[in-house]
Amino acid sequence: MSVILDIFDEMIGAISNLRRNFKKSVIYLAPIGVGMVLGVLLLSGILSGMLQSHPVEMQLFFIGVVAGSIPLVVRKSLEEPFRRHSLLALIAALAVMICIFFVRPDDSGVELIRNPSLTQMIQLLLYAAFAAAAMVIPGVSGSFFLMLFGVYHSVLTAVSEWNFAVLVPTGVGMIIGILFCAKILDILLQQHKQAMYFGILGCVIGSIPNIWPSQPVEGMDILWGLLACLAGAALSLLCTSNLLRGLFSRRKPEEK
Repeated sequence: MSVILDIFDEMIGAISNLRRNFKKSVIYLAPIGVGMVLGVLLLSGILSGMLQSHPVEMQLFFIGVVAGSIPLVVRKSLEEPFRRHSLLALIAALAVMICIFFVRPDDSGVELIRNPSLTQMIQLLLYAAFAAAAMVIPGVSGSFFLMLFGVYHSVLTAVSEWNFAVLVPTGVGMIIGILFCAKILDILLQQHKQAMYFGILGCVIGSIPNIWPSQPVEGMDILWGLLACLAGAALSLLCTSNLLRGLFSRRKPEEK
């Protein structure tokens, strides 16, 4: 969503410069954080219910949202003179996303962690740090890596049960992962912006097969799914319009 709203560069820069420019970074990041929390609180129940009752339409809607963001990413990629070696980032990112598509982790059979030992707390911290770092990259799912490490359902259960023995090391790991990855991405955006955005383009395109409905799309689902996909694309294109982009660009954090 940060890419769709064209605030990815500024958001990464604000996180990366949190220590050096604490006040300005917090002023910039606070509304984004509040919006994310409100979005989860207000929409998670609605989206969860719609995903259960209309899974095909909702998944195709999200595909439309992703597809609608591609023109913006392409424009950002070509803000600098085109360099052929930047395509290597696109190919590498696509290859990684294809691998993720074929590796379908499932930790549903893994025993839940409710009273973690010290070793398990350290593991949760490291797993969460890796997953959060991946989550910062557009198109890459942090939950995928939590599933891969076999702790996704443990973390999900801990959230619903307010199990702080699991939540604290997970939360600390997520903060470390986001800060570390944001710093690396900020350096890449400053030194290799075109290659970075071609890599993001590969992640965005490669995420579409991972969102595609697992069940067959047939009957009226085709029509409603197509309409949902078009609605998602229209919403994404609206968010990348000059009106909203201008609104968010005014909130860029100033550098000293």
